[in-house]
Amino acid sequence: MSELLWTISAIALLDSINPNAVAAQVYLLTTPKPVPRSIAFILGEILAAWIAGMLIAFGMMQLIAKVFNQLGAVLFILQFLLGIALLYLGWNFQKLISKTAVKRPKSLKPSDMFLFGFMLAFTEAPTALPYLAAIEQMTRTNPSLTELALLLLFYDVIFVLPLILLVVVYVIAQNRSTQAISLIQEFVSRWFPVLFQVVLILLGIVLIADSIAQGFGLSVI
Repeated sequence: MSELLWTISAIALLDSINPNAVAAQVYLLTTPKPVPRSIAFILGEILAAWIAGMLIAFGMMQLIAKVFNQLGAVLFILQFLLGIALLYLGWNFQKLISKTAVKRPKSLKPSDMFLFGFMLAFTEAPTALPYLAAIEQMTRTNPSLTELALLLLFYDVIFVLPLILLVVVYVIAQNRSTQAISLIQEFVSRWFPVLFQVVLILLGIVLIADSIAQGFGLSVI
C-alpha cells in the first residue's frame, strides 16, 4: 500500500500543475474578501474530482471483471493506451489550451464558487488523463469500496494543493498580497502551460514503459 501511495502522490503532484484551476484561483484572490469564495472553489474541485473518480474506478473495475473476468492484463493494456493518449495530449497541449480557457464567473458568491469549482473539475479534459492513470494504479490492488474512496480523497487533496497554497500565500502576505498574487499570475500564465506539457509527456512515457515492463514481469512504477 505504501508503494501505491507514493505512486499516486507523484501523479497527483504532477496533475496539480493545472493551468485552468490555478488561473481561476489567482483571479478569485484578486477580488474583494476572496478567502471564503476561494475555499468554496477548492471544495467544489475536490468533491467533483472525488465523485468522478469513484464513478470511473468502480465502473472500470466492474466492466473489466465482467467482460474479461480478470483485471491484470487488461489494466496493462489500458495503461499503455493511456500513455499513448498522454503523449499525444502533451505534444499538442499548446494548441489545445487556447480552446479550453476558463471564463470568469459572473457571480462571486461562495455557493456559486463551489459550483464553479465543481463544474470546472468535470470539464478539464487535459487533467483527466493523469487522473485516469492514477485510478488505473489503484484498481490494480482490487481495493474495497472504503479503500478506494480514501485513496481517491488522498489523491484529490494533493491535486488541489497549489490552490490551497495560493490561499495560504494570500493570508500570510497581508498588505503585500496584491504584489504576490500579481507575480504568481505572471508565473502561471508564462510557465504553467509549459510545465504541464512536460508533465503529460513524461507521465505518458513512464506509463508506456511500465506497461511494457509488466509484460516481462518487471515494473517501472
